[in-house]
Amino acid sequence: MMKRRDLFKTALSATAGLASFSVLKPLYAADDFVFRGPDVPNVPVTKIADRTFYFLAVDPEPAPSNFGFFSNPGFVVTSEGVVVVDTGGSVQIGEMLIRQIKTVTNKPVVAIFNTHIHGDHWLGNHAFVDAYPNVKIYAHPKVMEHVKNGAGAVWNGFMSRNTNDANAGTVITPPTLEVQGGDVIKVGDVDFKVHYMGKVHSDSDIAIEAVQEKVMFVGDMAMRRVANMADGNFANSIVAMENFEAMSHIKYFVPGHGEFDDVSMIRDQKQFFEIIYKTIEQYYDDGLSDFEIRPKITETEFMQKVAKDWPGFDSTIGRFVSEAYQEFEASLF
Repeated sequence: MMKRRDLFKTALSATAGLASFSVLKPLYAADDFVFRGPDVPNVPVTKIADRTFYFLAVDPEPAPSNFGFFSNPGFVVTSEGVVVVDTGGSVQIGEMLIRQIKTVTNKPVVAIFNTHIHGDHWLGNHAFVDAYPNVKIYAHPKVMEHVKNGAGAVWNGFMSRNTNDANAGTVITPPTLEVQGGDVIKVGDVDFKVHYMGKVHSDSDIAIEAVQEKVMFVGDMAMRRVANMADGNFANSIVAMENFEAMSHIKYFVPGHGEFDDVSMIRDQKQFFEIIYKTIEQYYDDGLSDFEIRPKITETEFMQKVAKDWPGFDSTIGRFVSEAYQEFEASLF
């Protein structure tokens, strides 16, 4: 067995030059020595409804300065215990969430829903399993399928590269319990209804409705942000927004990124996708390329007055148009 001092020298050599090295701290497990990312500063708890809360990520992208905290976890306090929706992108973020949940209630976390496969929404599972070994973790079966195919490692690497290893020490901890659209999981005095609408932001998206609270956690299916549709579908996203819009009993929608709001957020997201997809449909037969159609999209009144101010618009709208163009073209065959 390698002596601890020799192991330390090896680890030190391997990490020399990393900007994050000065803030990493050691973790000891038996005789092994590994590096662990820094603790994440506490993020305030925001109240949405009587028993429903979330953590607003003010930054739209992961960075060393935010320790990789850029998506919104939420939780509901039931008579049986706490139900968490999404757990953040690292064990350190998960630990911060646990600390902050305890400022609201002393009840244990008894269940977790992971809204989709993107790791900023579930790599924090590690912390919750450590703190609550019997916690139930639910997700669509495609999440488990993607993790088996290596998605967890890919997302852990993404978080590492974009945060200077602030997530170091995170162990990939996937959900274990499958849910389908229409399932209702009763936890104490709150019913959690699962909504699955096919491939929207990804092929694994679920929205979680806290029925008695009249709150819907929509994951990344709806948000005022222009980020990533490489795994999604524009046409299906429009249908999904129509479905959400028809749920008149829902008072608040909680996105995976950005502030929660009423149905106006759903309507904004629907209009955003409609303008992109229907403009491409309009000009495709005229032989215009995605590059030529892009200004016809960005110069519309909605894009200039509303979406132009969304995080990621300037850097990402071109990719969105290109991806939607390819999707539309593929639909013709």
